[in-house]
Amino acid sequence: MSTEINVAKLEEEGGADKSQSKAFKWIAISIAVGLLIWILPTPEALGVRGHAFLALLAVIVILWTSEAIPIGVTSILAGCAMIVFNIQSSKAAWAPYANRTVVFVFFIIMLGVMLGQTTLPSRIMGYILKVGGTNVKRLSFTLCMGATFMAAWTHDATITIILLYAMMPMFLKMGLTPDKSNSFTKHFMFMIPLGAACGGGATFLGSGRSPASAELLGQITGYHIGFMEYMLYQFVPSLFLGVATWLAVWIIYPPKIKELPAELVVEKLPAMTKNEKTLAWILAVTFGLWFLTDLTKIHVSAIGGLFIVVCMAFKVVDWKRCLDEYPWNPIMVFGAGFSLGVAMLDTGAGKWLATQIFPLFTDSPWPVVAAGASWLSAVITSFMANAAATALLVPVVVPMADMAGTPVAPIAMSVPLATTFVLLVIGCPPTLIAYGFGYFTQWEAFKVLMFRSFLGILVLAFCMAIWYPLVGMPGNIDNMKTPAKLTMSGYELIETQPVNAE
Repeated sequence: MSTEINVAKLEEEGGADKSQSKAFKWIAISIAVGLLIWILPTPEALGVRGHAFLALLAVIVILWTSEAIPIGVTSILAGCAMIVFNIQSSKAAWAPYANRTVVFVFFIIMLGVMLGQTTLPSRIMGYILKVGGTNVKRLSFTLCMGATFMAAWTHDATITIILLYAMMPMFLKMGLTPDKSNSFTKHFMFMIPLGAACGGGATFLGSGRSPASAELLGQITGYHIGFMEYMLYQFVPSLFLGVATWLAVWIIYPPKIKELPAELVVEKLPAMTKNEKTLAWILAVTFGLWFLTDLTKIHVSAIGGLFIVVCMAFKVVDWKRCLDEYPWNPIMVFGAGFSLGVAMLDTGAGKWLATQIFPLFTDSPWPVVAAGASWLSAVITSFMANAAATALLVPVVVPMADMAGTPVAPIAMSVPLATTFVLLVIGCPPTLIAYGFGYFTQWEAFKVLMFRSFLGILVLAFCMAIWYPLVGMPGNIDNMKTPAKLTMSGYELIETQPVNAE
């Protein structure tokens, strides 16, 4: 399993060939849908900018999902169109492409490219096979729950890149390149990032959306949740979401291969080279620093950048090869998604969409409110980073719960878990990283993500109904402050400082 991995080449091989006529058809459809939305009367609460943004968003989403033109090119179009149609200033449109979250994802993908030049992924896969065995179902479940558990203590994007690179030698050894992708490769390419995303909401260490949700709940209600209390509430539901994710992916893309070839297990690798040992030590120190970011206050992007600098200083990998093999599409798409998310906030489109939901949940049973808040989270987070979506949604769902007569804390705590239910690959770094390998299309991803969201929301509502009361999460907070500008007849978004974390 020592086959070298070139993800840029895999991504190119995995790109679906689009006939010119089919591409023009989808381009025409996207423009027609955008124009149709634009000529509709502008809601007074939305405004011209917000209306124009929603029309443009429809165009971009259709182009992304149809892949009528390369997704990286569509990502450039998103920034240009927001400037041309006066939706955002040039600074506001382009600055998110270099947001620290986007930079962090760039470094995480580069970390994977570096690993691809070594035998470390093959060694990791060898250990996984010893634990999971050659039975594909058992291996799949082990990898999914392992990704969920490990992501809770490091970062979902980090675990995704490590496990995906560990899978690549197996795929290539079996002759499964992107142009020969099948149910086996699609299953693992979906299951690993989605399993890792579940773990991101389990602790404050798993992702920025976790501490962001607790901080915002404290600001709005006066109820402050600490590290251990948060983990008590969220860790078990995250594991159940991991199980639901495995089940969803297994149902949509069940691998036809039931047992792995024996040679994948018996092959022995040579001893690690000096450079590989050095890289392993540097990687271990990097993980340690990522784990301690709450204490050091050093942002994860800076640590990721230093990892690359140190690796180049010790010449453990070839930098020119890293540049040649880097898959640029994912980072461009993530930058565009972040920019669209900022525009959704700036233009008021996100607030307007959220406020349209409120009448549906007044006087509803609280599980219904929880499901509605989760679906709102899934839609909003599909176009922005998880933490940015959390920063928008917590001040929205708290008044929503209050107006519906629903316990506030459980609904607020559902947000960092529900923001894993992305409907598009651009919704979170793990899914976007997996897409960069070229083994599946956006439409194939949408089918999995939509079904997983349905199943995950049901599981989350069940966990909230059973687990939260069992561990003593307060329902009605006695010392809760009245949310600012909240009335039973209307709602104006609570002003909070933006949370810029992963």
